[in-house]
Amino acid sequence: MIELVRNAYDADADYCNVTLTNASQPGGTLVVEDNGDGMTEEDIRDGFLLIGRSTKLGSPLTRKERRKVGEKGLGRLAALRLGRRVDLITRPRKELGTEYVLHIDWAEYESVNTVEDVELNVEARPTTKKPGTSLTIYGLRQGFDDTEMERLARAMRLLTGFFEDQDTGFEAKLNAPQFEKVAAAVNHGFFDEHEYRLVAHLNEEGHASAELYNWKNEEVARGDHFDVAQGRVRGQLQAPLAYQAPPATFELWMFLLDAKSFTRRASPHKHSDLRPWLKVIGGVHLFHRDLRVHPYGDPGFDWLDLNLLRSRSPELRPSSNTSVGRVSVEDPDDVLTPKTDRMGFQENLAFIDLREFARRATDWAARERLRIREDGRVGGAAAAKKEKEKAKRSINTVLNEIRRFNPVQAAEVSELVDTQERYIQALERDRLLYRSLATVGISTAVFAHESLTTSAGLGEDLELLESRIQELTDGSSYTARIENILSRAKGCATSIHSFAKVPLRMLRRSKRRAAVIDVNDACREFAEMFGGYLSDRNILLDLDLCDEPARVLTPVADIESIYTNLVINSANAFSHSTEPSGEQVVLIRTRTDPRHVFIDVADSGPGLTDVSVENMWLPGEGGERSDGTGLGLTIVRDIVADLHGKKNVLEDGELSAEIHGELGGAAFHIRLPKQADGRDR
Repeated sequence: MIELVRNAYDADADYCNVTLTNASQPGGTLVVEDNGDGMTEEDIRDGFLLIGRSTKLGSPLTRKERRKVGEKGLGRLAALRLGRRVDLITRPRKELGTEYVLHIDWAEYESVNTVEDVELNVEARPTTKKPGTSLTIYGLRQGFDDTEMERLARAMRLLTGFFEDQDTGFEAKLNAPQFEKVAAAVNHGFFDEHEYRLVAHLNEEGHASAELYNWKNEEVARGDHFDVAQGRVRGQLQAPLAYQAPPATFELWMFLLDAKSFTRRASPHKHSDLRPWLKVIGGVHLFHRDLRVHPYGDPGFDWLDLNLLRSRSPELRPSSNTSVGRVSVEDPDDVLTPKTDRMGFQENLAFIDLREFARRATDWAARERLRIREDGRVGGAAAAKKEKEKAKRSINTVLNEIRRFNPVQAAEVSELVDTQERYIQALERDRLLYRSLATVGISTAVFAHESLTTSAGLGEDLELLESRIQELTDGSSYTARIENILSRAKGCATSIHSFAKVPLRMLRRSKRRAAVIDVNDACREFAEMFGGYLSDRNILLDLDLCDEPARVLTPVADIESIYTNLVINSANAFSHSTEPSGEQVVLIRTRTDPRHVFIDVADSGPGLTDVSVENMWLPGEGGERSDGTGLGLTIVRDIVADLHGKKNVLEDGELSAEIHGELGGAAFHIRLPKQADGRDR
């Protein structure tokens, strides 16, 4: 159907209307009408009906200087075969007052040996109507359900563009309620609400350049070819000497899906309307000679791999859900070759380089956004501290004036200032705390990586040593004096290798992205990672996980941190216990109700005997016998508080502890907000 509309564009039509009647089931009717230049009898016989005849023969431009988009007639043939009978009525601009009529009944071809055996009669008759073409297809071979109608409506609405500066002089419309619904969503127009806008150019010499603008439309970065075209090739950043693609322009509007960005700009739009708008038009679309090319930018067709690149490096990278863009190309030399089914272009060198140009321009924008953020962050705390002291003196001067006239109001303002000061101090403590934790994490990852190589080599050496000793000693001496020693050494090497994998798995970048996750899945992965650690300490991990999904909106790393800190605390309690050791058990239980997910962690250790329940959540309060950092329970508390959006989760019962729980040792109870479904937010 889109191919028939593109034919109307090539005919210099101002509009093309598509109407489907009784089309929910097979047997319906399709009508495509336009007010273009129409066709003469010669055009019908030598062009419209002739497969493989290019519409570009003669001149690639139309009467209105449009560059023609139709080619080979293959798409037109497929469209005509949508039904069982076709009626064509066309009025050529070259022969005003005449219209030509052609009837095609596909049933006539079923009883003949060759297509030439069916005679096609083109009838000429007088008319007073203006030039244009009407194509009616009867007896549609398949029906259109609501989903297919919405897809067609979206394709029709987006065909001629939806960007504010686009005006092709051509309008395509589907006469269906779905089209009006899609058009209403598209016409909202949120382009002014972008956080950043990328504009990249590819010139005739194959050289790239780009500019990056902020939400105020101020240029914040500019790059030449060797900046913008850089990409990793065998681990090294390199730029091609030139792209082998036609000249093009790539524009990308990047959005922040939060209400604060709208408030900062004093936007007249509703923040809640942005996500539905992006759902309709989000992604990067390809416009070839002013018309959108299907399927680039369609849902599920992320041809620039924005989502894949974001998953590998989520810092400041756009996705198809948070950005909308277009690659515009005229292609005067026809180097982009349409596929036979008209679904996009063949993957030749020109197309591959065009795609790579857009990808690398996006990479450049991400690097520049990161640089801008870091420029503002580095040294920002020191600068802000100086500004804060100056602002504090000004506020005190104002407060003294207010106290003279309204002491009550002055007291309220003073309390607000004090509250803000306490908040800043808390943030500063957290900043120092988590900077220390980040350093520990980096060091752990480095040593873990080195340990993997060392432990693997140690295991191989012990295997070789065992073989050599067996060759040099008799069996009884080996069994009595050496076998147990080597067995323990091999076991230690295996444990070191297993332990070294744990921090590397926990530090994966993908685990730091917020998503709707099932805490049961995270628990099973935690049990797999820490199985060797617990087994070596003769600790049984008992999982009692609920059958229904227990979903929360949080990074996987946060849930793993909860499990890790509580279970390691239990393991340390077992190792420092002075009481007779019985069975060492750690229980993790999950359950849900309509609004919450519950996680319980209990152990059979000595209980919380060397630290108070009130103070154990504070940084560094790990108990007298603890040799840890004393930060584990602080991290658990902060994670639960963040998930609830509360300052204090202890008093509200979102997080609680028992000195002696159901297994006799410490027990912790966590209540988290339940997420209704599994969609990423």
